[in-house]
Amino acid sequence: MSFADLAVDEALLLRMSGAGPRYTSYPTAPEWKPFTSADARAALERAALRANEPLSIYVHLPFCARMCLFCGCSVEITRRPDKVASYLDALELEVARTADVLGARNKVLQIHWGGGTPTHLKPAELTRLFEILTRRFELLPGAEVSIEVHPHVTTFEQIDALVACGFNRISMGVQDLDPHVQEVIARDQTTEETEALVAYCRAKGMRGGVNLDLMYGLPEQTEATFAATLQTVAKIRPDRLAVYGYAHVPWLKKHQTALEQYTLPTAPERARLFYVAIEQLSQFGYEVIGLDHFALRSDPLFQALEAGTMHRNFMGYTTHPADEMLAFGMSAIGDFGGAFVQNDHDTRSYEERIRSGEFATVRGIVRSAEDDLRRAAIQAIMCRMRLDLDELGREFGRSDLATHFARELEELRPLAEQGFCALDARGVTVLPKGRLFLRHLAMVFDEYLRKSKPEGPRFSKTI
Repeated sequence: MSFADLAVDEALLLRMSGAGPRYTSYPTAPEWKPFTSADARAALERAALRANEPLSIYVHLPFCARMCLFCGCSVEITRRPDKVASYLDALELEVARTADVLGARNKVLQIHWGGGTPTHLKPAELTRLFEILTRRFELLPGAEVSIEVHPHVTTFEQIDALVACGFNRISMGVQDLDPHVQEVIARDQTTEETEALVAYCRAKGMRGGVNLDLMYGLPEQTEATFAATLQTVAKIRPDRLAVYGYAHVPWLKKHQTALEQYTLPTAPERARLFYVAIEQLSQFGYEVIGLDHFALRSDPLFQALEAGTMHRNFMGYTTHPADEMLAFGMSAIGDFGGAFVQNDHDTRSYEERIRSGEFATVRGIVRSAEDDLRRAAIQAIMCRMRLDLDELGREFGRSDLATHFARELEELRPLAEQGFCALDARGVTVLPKGRLFLRHLAMVFDEYLRKSKPEGPRFSKTI
């Protein structure tokens, strides 16, 4: 798909800018309620009944040596090795407790470690954590095993340990390669470090691929500096790219107030930065996957999009559609037994809950049948670029979906007139331009968003 096929300009991006969910879950996190250890156990017991279905696993490793000022993640700043050791002990207990409840359901198609900075852990600690997981869960042939890393703090020795464990995909947080922007956001990695780490991973046989994460809308970022970053990144040639909009949320992340002394791009400037990314990456041979994701045509993610098998969960877009996910660690979010389940955000409290013999769950929601129907509709739009109401009806034993979603289909007409989608008697087809505005198409099916009243900022900007 060429850049011309997208038919976008800065004015369109600006017009569509606003706030909206990313739909890594539905219902979205603001709708979740207090959830107990007993609630989590009940969800796991329901999940155990599907003994033959594979699982995904996410592990949250919150530690960083210092705070990057743009960060919106759940992190803990420390240089104390005893804290990492204590956390791994708690993770081992949580994994064992979860596996005990699941019983024979122990097959895994995907593992992902995020943070924080997972490579804050030493090579021996990385190996220990992998063994904690694989002692109780069996990796299926062809499983994706991936990790997020910061190139400046990741050593070749750590890569060796990860490859020996079986990691086959790596995601590197680059954000921006401009030295001034990096200084402002307290990020200190050179282009040479990133290039060297990518080359080493490839030389060591990370067959699943390398993806880089960039960010637009950062303070002091300009069209020229970001274009230069994109050109350099294109030479590195990652298999995939994520280009996220910086979420400035100082009311949630107090450290971001330090960035307000600098020039933050205005809404039109943010739109222009994203436009530059789309334009250049298209010229460099990257296809728009959806939202802010791009991939080479040779990458399995693009092939999954073309085949209609792409999936979306809390790890983002994936080619491995295990439809339930276990999550371990502080703030981690799981999806199993018809429920979303989130752990305590405080590391000490998380460990105390686990050591007390409980699960560390504090928030969650048990989905209703209507929730699951709408979730499937949103997944179809965001992953398959097509909502087929007949197909969805067969999946849910419904023959009335054209009537059930009549209001939603009518509300999509203005978006269809703008060239984002095509409507017919069977449903919705996302057009090339619509891949950049999937959140807008999905929001039409969000029953909670329709009913909610503004209570201050709830979601990130769509552009």
